[in-house]
Amino acid sequence: MSGLPENLRRYLEEHGVEVAGSRRIDHGTQYRLVRGSEEATLNVYDTGRVLEGGRATGLRELLRGWREGNQGAPARRFRGSAAPGPNPLPRIGIDEAGKGEYLGPLVVAGVRLAGAAEDLRLRELGVRDSKALNPERVLRLAGAIREELGGGAVCVISLAPREYERRRRAAGGNVNRLLAELNLEITESLMDGTVRVVVVDSFGERARSYIEGRLPPGLRLEVRPRAEDDVAVAAASVLARARYLEEMEELSRRLGVVLPRGSSERVLEVARRVYEERGEEGLAEIAKLHFATTGRVVSRAER
Repeated sequence: MSGLPENLRRYLEEHGVEVAGSRRIDHGTQYRLVRGSEEATLNVYDTGRVLEGGRATGLRELLRGWREGNQGAPARRFRGSAAPGPNPLPRIGIDEAGKGEYLGPLVVAGVRLAGAAEDLRLRELGVRDSKALNPERVLRLAGAIREELGGGAVCVISLAPREYERRRRAAGGNVNRLLAELNLEITESLMDGTVRVVVVDSFGERARSYIEGRLPPGLRLEVRPRAEDDVAVAAASVLARARYLEEMEELSRRLGVVLPRGSSERVLEVARRVYEERGEEGLAEIAKLHFATTGRVVSRAER
């Protein structure tokens, strides 16, 4: 990853992103990045500015999060608010972590905000999309969010790999349908009679259709990409990522080996070691076996 800014290089490594190639462009270098089945491009200009490109994937959102967290971005208006200040709308924000990670759980989190005062307090804490924050900051901020809002205004559901696989199969093998079910469970848990809208970061083309008809009457649903520009969703992203990190730490402690994130070569190597020592049953304790990565792990171990 030579040629990349040092903080960006560390960020990519932490999230299991690999450089698959690079080429010179006008006034900079373009890198082709991969994480599992996802690809994106990243232009790093001689001035130090960066710009992500490619299809709308979680990897591209990851790159956007780093860029906006380190180099700034144009201010966005919060939907549902008449001004760019605190949003007064009582709402629930929902986001997930671990969907694209081969190792570890799937975590979905929700946050309920009563109005502008809580919205403003979260902004003052520095709450933003967790993809723009390093792991240490995510963990500290998650504690601050809980302290600020209280336990009754947050809900986190974490599915360890075996439970994730059981529920994925019950959802017809459709991960997005499973995510919709978890979104609905969180909504039910956080509803208090004042909430008027549920804001969800889009997790698939049919996300809306999976959720909308099953919400309580009168509750509006907002599903869109980059919903973390709503501080309620941003707070949910922080809580989900924090739980993911905590559970990865616990899995690492139990196995006696540090489990890396993403779908990098390090992930394949650690998963191969677990498979060789504990077989498929051991791998099922730490990995989402339906990922194509499992085939690579097994074939590498057999070689």
